[in-house]
Amino acid sequence: MKSLASNSRNSRQLMYLIGLLLGCIFAVSAKAATDVSGSSDLSLVQRYPNSWVVDYSQATVPEYRLATGKMKKINGVISPQSAQYLSGRLTRLTYRLPSGRSSHEAFRHFSAEFKNLGAEVLYRCEGRNCGDSDQWANYQFGIQRLYGIDREQYYQALRFEAEPGPLHLAFYTVKRGNKRVYVQLDLVEPLASQSTQVVQTEAADEVLKLLQQRQRVYLMDADDAGFGGVLALMQKRQNVRLQLVGHSDQGQSIAQQRQRSIELALRLQQRLLDAGIESGRIEVFGVGALAPAYLSAIPSERIELLLVAPR
Repeated sequence: MKSLASNSRNSRQLMYLIGLLLGCIFAVSAKAATDVSGSSDLSLVQRYPNSWVVDYSQATVPEYRLATGKMKKINGVISPQSAQYLSGRLTRLTYRLPSGRSSHEAFRHFSAEFKNLGAEVLYRCEGRNCGDSDQWANYQFGIQRLYGIDREQYYQALRFEAEPGPLHLAFYTVKRGNKRVYVQLDLVEPLASQSTQVVQTEAADEVLKLLQQRQRVYLMDADDAGFGGVLALMQKRQNVRLQLVGHSDQGQSIAQQRQRSIELALRLQQRLLDAGIESGRIEVFGVGALAPAYLSAIPSERIELLLVAPR
């Protein structure tokens, strides 16, 4: 009888420990399924049911490469066969799907969302037709957790008509070797509050005000009359840093147009350097004709100025 009572007590203790262990597991699972702090869904589309956000960021970018072709090695450089280069507000979301779900299910869910919104598909690929998942993860998105099984990957580049300009979205989903499924959404949108105007003042504070209001401020070229206002700003406000983004449609190829746009920005940078502005306060980019102003009054050749957030 004593042995039976002891066994019964041991069984109760074992069940109690198992209950504690299961409670801890459920608590960890619940915590893992919580969105990362500060994140929010895109207003465009609904997330996959019961998925959660594991990474989120927003930033104004002078250049975002939207892949419109498969990833491959070209002249020793890993990049998409073709791409569009965009500027604007970039929102990046990485979702993880619940256990037991597939990347194909994610693809079907979001494809239905995109279709309902009337999206224009610029490029789409599935499985090995996309190229190596490693290249998408590390060279296109720069997110290592997106490296998965080649046959379990799906990608779409999409365009949505909107005001003040079209939205562009990169969608990628993949199943990893550990069976986890991730979805990546990169949305590039024009800055909603911005207008586009040439610098017409030499007053430093007026130029700064335009930039702080997220206006799309530009010079026609390095010799533009508005150069004095930009220089005055850089001299008066020592903490100001600028990105110079060249635009040009001059050239017979995208590569030539981008080179021309970079040269425009470099000439403006050189004028500022010659005037004594430190090189570390100026960044140069060129997007060719791939980020149009969408207004016929705006010149196709211009150098847009973007204010860099303080470090």
